[in-house]
Amino acid sequence: MNLAPTPELLAKVAALPAVRDTPRLDLARETAEQDGFSMRRLVRDFRRPLAIGMVLVVLDAVAGLLGPVLVRDGVDHGVSGASVGMLMLASGAFLVVTLADLVDQILQTFVMGRAAEQIMLSLRVRIWAQLQRLSMDYYEREMAGRIMTRMTTDVDQFESLVENGLLAALVSFVTFAGVGVALVVIDPPLGLCTLTVVVPLAVATVWFRRRAARLYDEARERIAVVNADFQESLSGVREAQAFVHEERTEAHFHALGRAYLRTRVSAQRLVATYFPFVQFLSAIADAIVLGVGAVLIGRGDLTAGALIAFLLYIDLFFSPVQQLSQVFDSWQQTLISVHRIDELMRLRTLTPEAPRPVDPGRLQGELLLDSVRFSYPVAVDRPGRERRGPADAHLPRAVEATAPPEALRGVDLRVGPGRTVALVGETGAGKSTVMKLLARFYDPDTGAVRADGRDLRSLRLRGYRAQLGYVPQDAFLFTGTVRDNIAYGRPEATDAQVEAAARAVGAHEFIAGLPGGYLHLVAERGRSLSGGQRQLLALARAELVDPVILLLDEATSNLDLVTEARVTVAMHHLTQHRTTVLIAHRLQTARGADRIVVLDQGQIVESGTHEELIAADGRYAAMWRSFETLGSSGPPGALRSR
Repeated sequence: MNLAPTPELLAKVAALPAVRDTPRLDLARETAEQDGFSMRRLVRDFRRPLAIGMVLVVLDAVAGLLGPVLVRDGVDHGVSGASVGMLMLASGAFLVVTLADLVDQILQTFVMGRAAEQIMLSLRVRIWAQLQRLSMDYYEREMAGRIMTRMTTDVDQFESLVENGLLAALVSFVTFAGVGVALVVIDPPLGLCTLTVVVPLAVATVWFRRRAARLYDEARERIAVVNADFQESLSGVREAQAFVHEERTEAHFHALGRAYLRTRVSAQRLVATYFPFVQFLSAIADAIVLGVGAVLIGRGDLTAGALIAFLLYIDLFFSPVQQLSQVFDSWQQTLISVHRIDELMRLRTLTPEAPRPVDPGRLQGELLLDSVRFSYPVAVDRPGRERRGPADAHLPRAVEATAPPEALRGVDLRVGPGRTVALVGETGAGKSTVMKLLARFYDPDTGAVRADGRDLRSLRLRGYRAQLGYVPQDAFLFTGTVRDNIAYGRPEATDAQVEAAARAVGAHEFIAGLPGGYLHLVAERGRSLSGGQRQLLALARAELVDPVILLLDEATSNLDLVTEARVTVAMHHLTQHRTTVLIAHRLQTARGADRIVVLDQGQIVESGTHEELIAADGRYAAMWRSFETLGSSGPPGALRSR
């Protein structure tokens, strides 16, 4: 396998243009754990570009306000006064202001757009870092669609406001205030008459705001449910087709979509009422200005130019109101997104790092479960709103505490360095729970899990997990090449090391037969490979990191006998001289372990070698007799005790 770059490739890379604009983020600070989220906290690191953008926005608004004044002077002094010079001067000034405003708009769009993209990058990094920190319970209970909504819909909504809505809001607010002042300054009586429409406008805006806020909150919750159902249905499309469940799945998705549609239609009904009403008030204001202005002109108290300027200012007055109303529509949705992001950022992992974690160094491999009791956290309300411990006691109590059943009840287990222990038992006995505690995906409620005599909670988590090799029942492969997947835990590994790991577990032969070999592209979740091939790649991945401790979670289940034999041989090599804890789906696999532990309802009921347990004629012996009666003689190459 040769992945060395060719001279042609190096020449093309050298010819690429230099990167001139790269985001400047302090990753250490951005990824640090935070106690919440707010827009103020997010944008404070970008004060300078935002301040420059605001100055440009104010200049843009001022340029817009100068237009009607120049038109007034041109009409009064140039047209009515029959002065061509004054008319040309007013026209020239108007052209200069327009060109200056054009340059200003270009600059403000670039400055604000660039700042918005940097803010969004910072937000995505923070959310991703938080998702990486959260413990296993969050992902085992939260629906994937809801999580994706946080990273897509909520972030996109925030981006839309920062990049477009915020800019429009600033321009509109400055214009609205400036026009109000200009109307009163040009002609106070006419200006006050015009401003009478502000009262009904304010009442309508408050009414729209209150109703819209509730509907947007409901709509965001419903779209999260739609996304979650879509994600789940897409993952289970094979099962839906196999059980002829398509119509019921479609009906269920349609019902969720209809519920979301009803909420959005209600919101659109509000929009359809509010915005035309604002336009109606604008027409009323025009009528007031024309009527009162005609009277004032007839009395000689108002010039024609001032009346035209008033009409232009009326348009400028209500146009910002409409824009602010549209921005408010986006603002309400963004507030909901900010609230949900804040909820996510306030969550705390159930496996926190110790205040002063100890570097584990190179482990010897001794594992100990000391009087361990453990219950899985239970949420009885909305997914994702569960109480997660004393660190979040200040959060809204959306979930009532319940007493979940214990998954482990006073378990004491020692695994000596370099020894293999097989866990057997019926479904729900607690086998996978033991594995999760050993990997520190969870911490015990009482008791302790120790490595080389030290509580896992006191060790630096990354240093401990770096010495683990974890092979789950259903190996997860990432989109990329075969090489990328094997080197996932050790990306700096050389090609020779990757190939050596594959050869060690017997995966090289099938990899060499793939189109492209180690550069063969793996489809999402490894769907392009068989179950046995995925398992062999997972074993090669574990072999490459050279773990001290190996956790095999039913790695040979759901495989045919021939494939299981290959995987079992690979496991036999992988477990040599390593502390190994495996869940034995087939008892033949457990037979060769140094020690077999039988679990039942969260307790260890038997422990010993295969021969000792058969002689004891207890639970394991009964399981073995059933195993033999079914004719499930194990594949060759089962694990042998060392």
